[in-house]
Amino acid sequence: MKTLDALGFFDKFLRSFVPPDSFDAHLHLYRDVDSTPAMPKELVDPNSNVGWSAYCWAVERWMGDRRPSGGLIFTVPKVTLDIPAANRFVADELKRLPGSRALMMISPKDDPAQVEATLLADGFVGFKVYHVFSGQPDTFEAPTETFIPEWAWELCQKYGLAIMLHMVKSRALADITNQVYIREHCLRYPNARLILAHAARGFCGGHTVEGIASLRGLDNVYFDTSAVCEAAPMEAILREFGTSRLLYGADFPVSEMLGRCVSIGDGFQWLYADSLDWNSSKFAKPLYIGLECLLAVQQACRTMKLRDDDIERIFRTNARQMLGITGIFTNETQAAYTRARQLIPGGTQLLSKRPEMYAPDRWPAYYREARGCEVIDLDGRRYCDMTSSGIGSCLLGYADPDVTDAVVRRVQLGSMCTLNPVEEVELAELLIELHPWAERARFCRTGGESMAAAVRIARASTGRDRIAFCGYHGWSDWYLAANIPGTEQGAAGNGDRLRGHLLPGLEPLGVPAGLGGTMLPFNYNKLEELERHFRDHGRNIAAVVMEPTRSIDPEHGFLEGVRNLCRQNGAVFILDEISVGWRLACGGAHLRYGVTPDIAVFSKALGNGHPMGAIIGRASVMEAAQNSFISSTYWTEGVGPTAALATVRKLQRVNAPAHVERIGKRFRDGWTKLGQAHSVPVRISGHPAITSFGFEHPDSAALGTLMTTRMLDKGFLLGSGFYPSMAHEGRHVDACLAAANEVFPEIAEAIQHEDAASRLGGAVRHIGFARLT
Repeated sequence: MKTLDALGFFDKFLRSFVPPDSFDAHLHLYRDVDSTPAMPKELVDPNSNVGWSAYCWAVERWMGDRRPSGGLIFTVPKVTLDIPAANRFVADELKRLPGSRALMMISPKDDPAQVEATLLADGFVGFKVYHVFSGQPDTFEAPTETFIPEWAWELCQKYGLAIMLHMVKSRALADITNQVYIREHCLRYPNARLILAHAARGFCGGHTVEGIASLRGLDNVYFDTSAVCEAAPMEAILREFGTSRLLYGADFPVSEMLGRCVSIGDGFQWLYADSLDWNSSKFAKPLYIGLECLLAVQQACRTMKLRDDDIERIFRTNARQMLGITGIFTNETQAAYTRARQLIPGGTQLLSKRPEMYAPDRWPAYYREARGCEVIDLDGRRYCDMTSSGIGSCLLGYADPDVTDAVVRRVQLGSMCTLNPVEEVELAELLIELHPWAERARFCRTGGESMAAAVRIARASTGRDRIAFCGYHGWSDWYLAANIPGTEQGAAGNGDRLRGHLLPGLEPLGVPAGLGGTMLPFNYNKLEELERHFRDHGRNIAAVVMEPTRSIDPEHGFLEGVRNLCRQNGAVFILDEISVGWRLACGGAHLRYGVTPDIAVFSKALGNGHPMGAIIGRASVMEAAQNSFISSTYWTEGVGPTAALATVRKLQRVNAPAHVERIGKRFRDGWTKLGQAHSVPVRISGHPAITSFGFEHPDSAALGTLMTTRMLDKGFLLGSGFYPSMAHEGRHVDACLAAANEVFPEIAEAIQHEDAASRLGGAVRHIGFARLT
C-alpha cells in the first residue's frame, strides 16, 4: 500500500493554515485495558497507558510543532469500562496539564452524589456521555435521554459545566427527536453548555446541513470538528452560529488511523487502510484521519472566507474561553476605540453608538459578530443585547438567515454594475401593494438622506420653503436650521428649539444662515400649535413633517387634523416612519392609526441591518422628484433592495408587532416590579416596542451608568431604551431581569448614600449631543 509522508503533507498543505498554540477539544487519554481493538497499539507506553506523552508523540508525526498545546481530555467509551478507574487515570493526567481540562465519563447507573463529589474533588469541567451506556438493544438508535441522566444536566446547570454528546440515530441532527431533545434541554438548563461532537455527528454532512437551523438561537450549544472529513457540516455551523461556537478537535486516537469518513446517500461509511485496494489508484493514498479532518476544516474556512483571526478562534480561543481557562480575554475593544478617538471626529459615525452615551471607558464600542440578539465584542465577550437592536434597524434580529441568504446571493452574483438592480422595481411594487394610498416610490440608503429627499420633493412640488415639523428627523441642514439663532420664528431667538424633539444640544454650526426662518416646530398632540403656524404663514408652508408616533399614541383626531390642515392649505403631509415603522404595524404605524399621508419615509428596519431607505407617496407629489435633481450612485446598488425585499416578505409572514409588544411588556412589567421590590424610583415610557426606561431621580444619569456597567459584567448590553426584536424571547428578558435584580440593591445603596458617580470608576454617561474631548 502506498503511504504519504504525513508531516511533509502537513507542511505543504496545512502549516500555513493551522495556527500555533492550538487547543484540541476532543482528546481521548486512556489505559490500554480500556482500549478497543481498533485503537492503534503503537501508542501504548511502557506503563500500558496512552497518556499525554503518547498524544504528543503521535500527533507530532503529522503536525510537527503545530501540535496542540492543551486539550479537553476524557477516557474512551466502552460498555465494559471501569468508569471510576478510567476517570481516575484522566484526573491524574490532568494534574500535570495546567492548560488543559477534562470531562468525566458517566453512566445513568452512576450515583449522582458520588459523581458530584468526584467532579468537585478532581476538577472535571463536565461530562462525557455515550450511547453504549444506554442499556438499549441497539444503542445507535437509543433515545438520548437513555444515556444522559437528567441529574447530569442538573449538575451542569448548578456548576456551569459542559456535556459532550455524540449523537446517535441514523440521521443525527436531521432526526426530529434529537432536535427536540437538544433544544428543550439547552433552554431548560441555560447555565449548562452542550458540545455536539463531530460537528453534530456530521459524518453524513447533509444531516448537519439539514438540521442545524433547528438549533437557531440557542446560547449554550457548541460543536467540535473531531474526525469529520467533509467541509459541509462545518460550513453549516459557521453560517448559522458564526466563528465563536466551533471548536477544533482531532479525536485522538481515531486521528492516528489511516482513512476517512465519506457521505454516501443518506448515510456514511468509514474507509480505512484495509477497506480499499489503494494500489489500484494512481492518485489516492491514505492519510491520517487527523489530516483529513484538518483538510475539511480548511475547506470550510475557505468557503466561508474566514480571516486568520477567525481561524485562530476556532483552533485556539473558543474552547479556552468556553472552559474558563484564564488569560484568554484581551482588551482589543477598548484599545480600538482609543485609536478611533484620535482618528475619527466624534469617535463613531452615529451619536447613538458612542460609548459615552452608555458607560464611558467601559461600553464595548465594537462588535465582531452579531446574531439574533447576541453580540460578541473584539475580545470574544458575549452579550445579550437588551438595547436598541442596532438603533432600531434589526427588527428580525441580527443576521436574520432569510435576509442574509438573499443578500449573500446578490453579492455573489454582483451587487453593482452599470445597469440597475431589478429588485428595486420589485420592492416598489411590494411597498405600493402594502400601501394602497401610495403610487410612486424612490429609494435612498439611509434615513437621514431619505428625509432630505422627501423634503426636497415636497418643496419642489409646492414651490414653497417652510417646513412645519414635530419630532426628530436626522442631521441634515433642512432640519438643523430650526436652531439657527435670531430668526423670526424663534421663541427666544437663541434657544434650543429642537430640545423637545428627542435630541437636545444640536448646534446649527455649518448650516447656512439663509435657512433661518424655514422651520416651524410644534409639539405632538398639540394641533393648535400647528394651526397657529398655518394662520401665521398660510400657503408658505411646503410640508408638515412628523412621526405618526414616538412614545405615546395620538389623541383622537390629532393625525386626522394634521392631514386636514395640510389639504386645506396645499401642504404635503410627510410621515417619518424610519424608527417606528414596522414595529407597530406591518407597513408602518400610520396603517395602525388609519391615517393616509402624502409621503411616508422608511429606513432602519426596512433592510434589517442593510442600508436601505424608501420614500413612497402619491403620484401628484412624487412626480416632482423628476423635476428636482435627486440622484446618487450608490442608490443603485443591489444589496439594499434585495435585503428590503427579504425583510418585508418575512414581516408579511410573521407577526412582528405582536411579538415585540409582548416582549416589551414583559420587560416593562419586570422593570417596574424591580423598582417596587427594592424601593428604587424607576421610570418607564414609550410603546412596548420602543421602550424608554431608567430611574426617576435627580442623579438618574449616574445611576443609569452604574446599572449599565454592572450589567456588562453579567453579560448584558443595557442602556436607557429597549427595542425588542423577533430574536428576543421571554427567556432573554427573564435572564436580564434576574441579573438586574442583583444590581438593584447597589442602586438603592447609591441613592441612599448619594454616591452613584463615585462607584463607577469612570465618567457618567452623556445626555444628548456633546463634543468629545
